[in-house]
Order: sequence, then C-alpha cells, then structure tokens
Amino acid sequence: MPIPDLDAALTGARLVEEAGALLTLGEEPDRMVAHAFERLGQLVPYDLATVLLRDGDSLRVAHAVGPLATPQLAEARIPVRGNLRLQNALKARSRPATFEEDDPGEDTFHGLLEMPHGHSCMVAPLRSRGETFGLMTLDAMVCRQYPDSVLHHVGVFASLLALGLKQAEHLTRLAERERTLAEEVSYFREVQRRDVLQEPLRAESPAMQNILDQLRQVAATAATVLITGETGTGKEKVAQTLHHLSPRREKPFIKVNCSALPATLIESELFGHVKGAFSGAASARKGRFELADGGTLFLDEIGDLPLDLQPKLLRAIQEKEIDPLGSEKPRKVDVRLVAATHADLRAAVAEGRFREDLFYRLSVFPIHLPPLRERPQDIAALAEGFLDRFARENRRPAVRLPPAVRDQLEAYAWPGNVRELHNVLERAAILSAGRELQLPPGALPLRGERTSRPPTWEAQERTYLERLLQHTQGKIAGPDGAAALADLAPSTLLSRLEKLGLRPRDFREA
Repeated sequence: MPIPDLDAALTGARLVEEAGALLTLGEEPDRMVAHAFERLGQLVPYDLATVLLRDGDSLRVAHAVGPLATPQLAEARIPVRGNLRLQNALKARSRPATFEEDDPGEDTFHGLLEMPHGHSCMVAPLRSRGETFGLMTLDAMVCRQYPDSVLHHVGVFASLLALGLKQAEHLTRLAERERTLAEEVSYFREVQRRDVLQEPLRAESPAMQNILDQLRQVAATAATVLITGETGTGKEKVAQTLHHLSPRREKPFIKVNCSALPATLIESELFGHVKGAFSGAASARKGRFELADGGTLFLDEIGDLPLDLQPKLLRAIQEKEIDPLGSEKPRKVDVRLVAATHADLRAAVAEGRFREDLFYRLSVFPIHLPPLRERPQDIAALAEGFLDRFARENRRPAVRLPPAVRDQLEAYAWPGNVRELHNVLERAAILSAGRELQLPPGALPLRGERTSRPPTWEAQERTYLERLLQHTQGKIAGPDGAAALADLAPSTLLSRLEKLGLRPRDFREA
C-alpha cells in the first residue's frame, strides 16, 4: 500500500532499520527485544508490546514491554481455540492486522489484563521458513491509534523480529551445546585421571619397573614416544600413565585407533575439515589433533595408517601445524604425540609400507612392553586390580585371589596378554559364588600340561581364533576383519566361534 507522506515514510523506514539493527546484535533475547521495541515505539506508540510464541494449542508470552507489562504476563499462556483474532492472525502470511475494541473476537489478553473501554490492537505474524511460529502484538489504550500508513513498517519490523528471535534461539542452542560438551570433556578427563589413579600401571616385575622409570624420565619432555609390544600388553595404559605424569595432565588425552577407522575417513578424523570440504560436510569439524591441543594424542596401531597420510602426520609432528580438509590456511597445534603398534615397523619400512622418516620421527623415545608370560610377577597385582574394579563397577563384594588360583594364573602363558587376563578374571568373578575367586573348569590349561602333551585340534583352533579376534578387536566382516584374515566366510567363522563359546564382543575395546 503506498504511503502518502514521503517524509513520514522515510522517517518510518529509518526507525525500522535502526530497530532491525538492534535485533541482529546477538545479545541476550530479553534485552534485544526490549531495545528494538523501544525504537519502534518512536514510530508506533503503544502501551503494551508482546512476543507470543506457539506452545501446543496455546501462545506463550515470551516477551512483554511497556506500561501495561505486568509480572503475571510473564510466561502466561493464551488459548488459541475460540479466539478468532488469534486464529486469523496465525493464518496470515505477512500483513499485520489492526483491531478496535468493538471488533468481533475475544480480546487478546482477556483474563490477564483489564483493558479500558475503547482501545487499539495490532497483530503481526512471526514467520520463519514459511511457517508462523508466533505473533507480535501492539496494544494502545486509545482507539484509532494505528493508521494504515504504519502497517508496512510494522510488517517489515515483524519480519526482522522473527529473524532476530530465530538467530537468538540458534545462538542459545549453540551455547548450551558448547556448555554440555565442555562438561562432558571435563567429566571424561576426570574419569581418565581417576582410572589412572585407581588402576596405576602395575610394575612388580623388574621389566615393568624399568618401563615406569623410563616414563618418569620422558614425561616432562615433549618427545614423541613409540610403544611397541604384542596385542593386549597394555600399551594404552602406558600412554595414559605417561600423560598423567606429564605437565599436560590437566589437558585432553585423545585416543585414535588407526586400524578401526576407514581409510576414507581417517584424514578428516585426524585433521578436521571445513564446511563443504566434501560431500556431506555440512559444517566445519575439528579433528583429533585440535581436540588434543595442549594435551596428548595417542595413535594406536600406527602401523595401519595409510601410506598417503603419513606425510601429513610427519608435517604435523615436525611443524606442529595441520591442514584441515578443504582449508587453505594451516592451523598451529601443541600436541604431545604417543604412538603404539604390535607390528614390526622396521619390516614395514623395508617393504615400503611405512615411511622411514616417519618411523624415526615417531621412535624418538621407544618403549617396548614385554608380553605377560615374560613378567609373571605382575600377574597377581594386575588380577587384584581387575577384581577390585569389577567389584566397584558392579557394586558387589570384592572377591579374594586365593594362592592356588594365583599359581594357576602365573603358570599360564597368556597369549592374549593383559587383555586376556582381564577377560578371564571378569568371567570368573561373575561365576564365583563365594568370597574367593574360582576359575571355571578348563578355563586355563596349565603351562605344564601344554608342554607334557600336545594340545588337541580344538584347543589349537580356539587359541588361534582367540588371537585372531584379539588382533581384529572382535571385528568379523570387512577386508581387515577376522573372516578375511582366516580365509573363511563370515557365517562359517561365526558358526565356529559359537561352537567354541567365543563371543566377538568380548574382544572389543570398551
């Protein structure tokens, strides 16, 4: 509708523009709305201005300003059913509507406010993405307060108000999400710290005492550490202990299993990506390097890192900067890198599967974990720690490790090392009825039995499949799964595992 007075039109446009600018400042919603309505009041006088948001079959008073704004209006709900004025306003596309006291339809705030005989009301829909999510209302205590000449300006203001409210809602959700993530990070750091304190690295054997001494020596430095050893020897526990002993103990300890991530995703997981970097990248995402900034990044099974990503890892270690996918600007990171592998990296270098320069950069301070069979002095301490943890987590009385069972544990060769010991003890603790640990019959073949007579075919198969599942961490299908490594169909392998009483999930890391 044309506006006859050009000066009034320009003044109205200016005031609406100034009010709209206040709606995009990103400040607290109540202050934002109050400041914007204050500027609008210079163009359209009112005694009450409100924002009503849809809440089921009613409208909730989210914001109210002006002389008539009373405490009872805060969060009040106005039924829509039976109120023709509100129903028609919610159906409107964009144009505000004006009402006078003698118009048909119930007053907007009937039962909440005593409006004088003869007053004016203007209602404008608040829309976002094609849907009306609320209403903006202006009420004046006199009739004929809102001429048609201001409808256009109020409509523009309502559109800006809708945009500002949605932006504020989005920012609030982001802030809540960041707060939740910060709380989760703090919680997990505390869990990691408590785990290290409650279950310290068991070092009864001379070999493990030597390793603990090495950790104390290297912890205060920023040197890269490479932990080697058979599967299940406790490489992650050593990395956690190193982090806890270092000055970075209050910062994140982030773990990445290089063998568990598809080659197509591992670059994004490590280095992050920007929005639109690839199909499906709807938003930017930090990689593990940035998440570990200031702390420690533990790369488990580093030998499985794809060859084409190894130069990027080498650059991140040497230059302390990363290149997120799709970004043209590198980002500085301060990360202490600890890598681990059960594979022979020297052999991988000789075969061209691992870069020699990266190998030497990773092995600045190598630590080799001996298998459990070479340090039986640690078995009793490890067993008691596992049993105590099982009792705490399951709120059960702790079971005692009797000498006879301890002797059995120390006589076994433990092909699965510490992880196998943990699994055996957990099953035994579940089945033990008294206050002493009881090993189920046949749970462990004694070392003497294995040397005095050859194992049965079934025992050999069981040992092989257990070690295979430990290697793949319970993964069955896929090119790096247990079925492919055993040259069996997944269904055939699962059938054999069921017959032997082996469950893949028992071999997955928690």
